[in-house]
Amino acid sequence: MQRLPPAEYLGLGRQLARLLGSCLEGASGDELRELARAYDPSANDARIRAEVFLFHKYLLMQACVGVFPESEADHIVGGLFAALNERASGLEFSPERQRAMEHMWQQRAAQFDQPFSQDRVDFLDEGSEAIHWKKTIVRFCQNVREIDNPPNIWAGADGPSQAASRSVTAALDHIVSVLGEMNRLHFSGAA
Repeated sequence: MQRLPPAEYLGLGRQLARLLGSCLEGASGDELRELARAYDPSANDARIRAEVFLFHKYLLMQACVGVFPESEADHIVGGLFAALNERASGLEFSPERQRAMEHMWQQRAAQFDQPFSQDRVDFLDEGSEAIHWKKTIVRFCQNVREIDNPPNIWAGADGPSQAASRSVTAALDHIVSVLGEMNRLHFSGAA
């Protein structure tokens, strides 16, 4: 299969960056911010926003790997990173700040891998009304703040964690749908 020109991967990355932005500004972002404040009322808004961004970026990357052909996934994710770097270019981050941001991303991605994988298996095994992403959402809360004796965020019938779970499921459904259409348009017939 012939690769797309680099400009097309950047174009796909820009579309993915907009999709990420819509998740951050949508119900999933709102519910995770609310959950983070309930979990740690002392957490500052900048930390919460950063963790919500990293969480959604991780979900988007996992969806890309799951939807796009294996031979294209790295190039598409590279386009996303290039698009995100474009948006950050006007912020004039120092090289130290850029390295710190990359280190944080790598750390968060590694922290989410195991809980997300376990939750994905549970998601595929459970009914549509089940609460999903429990381990991944707990990891998100721990990233907001490590607490020695964390509260049981799943206690109660319909708290912020349940709302976050439902909104994350809806966001993932939307992401997968959009990526599926992008895949169909750009890679139909790709192996």
